Amino acid sequence: MEAKRSHVRVVGAPDDDNDDDVAQAKLSKLTVDDTRYAHPKDDAKHSDDGDGDSDGAVRVAERKLDLEVEREWKQARLDTGPGRIAVANNPRAKKIARGLVINHMNMRCADTGKLLWQSSEWTCMMMMMISAARIPAAILKCSAVSREINFTSKEEITQFRLEQRVFLGDCCIEEWLFTFGFVIPGSTNSWQQTIEGAGADAMLDPDVVSGKLTIETAFYDGQQPIAKTVYRIYYV
Repeated sequence: MEAKRSHVRVVGAPDDDNDDDVAQAKLSKLTVDDTRYAHPKDDAKHSDDGDGDSDGAVRVAERKLDLEVEREWKQARLDTGPGRIAVANNPRAKKIARGLVINHMNMRCADTGKLLWQSSEWTCMMMMMISAARIPAAILKCSAVSREINFTSKEEITQFRLEQRVFLGDCCIEEWLFTFGFVIPGSTNSWQQTIEGAGADAMLDPDVVSGKLTIETAFYDGQQPIAKTVYRIYYV
């Protein structure tokens, strides 16, 4: 399953040969939009325009990424635990991690625009220990959720992207991949993704999974790891 600039692997997809009960535990089924923009004070512009040759190159690159995603997903299914917290040993990656700040994040109902959750409590501690997020259970009833991340980077990031894995207990049940692209040094940017719900029949029961669900977020510059964070999700 694929959406422009985003790739999603969901347990229970047609090419998944695992038919056990966990295949019914889904948080979302598809990332349908992935939008990024720099704040007006920055001159950052992101354009996907190009000629036929560049379009062909993009298709080849996307196909290559699809194959990499499939291999990574198979490996992810073998991993156990609630996710891992880490900062890369690479000096350049460490410098990026020190200068990368999430200013705030919010989630809204994509249909109505109603604000459901927001937080500005993002500190360097998120790269040192498991953090907690308390999210309204009503968010699971939305047919789609719009998430906006506002971040600042002191350093240039050539190909900024995220890999997020959702763990239920020790089992990785879902993986989301998002690509932002080039980040201007010293810039503040907003990044918005819209995620469709899995549907009432496939959605996790918030009363059952609250406190048992963790989300591991890995930050990358291209293929170079920057850092990983883990948040434990509580539905309230």
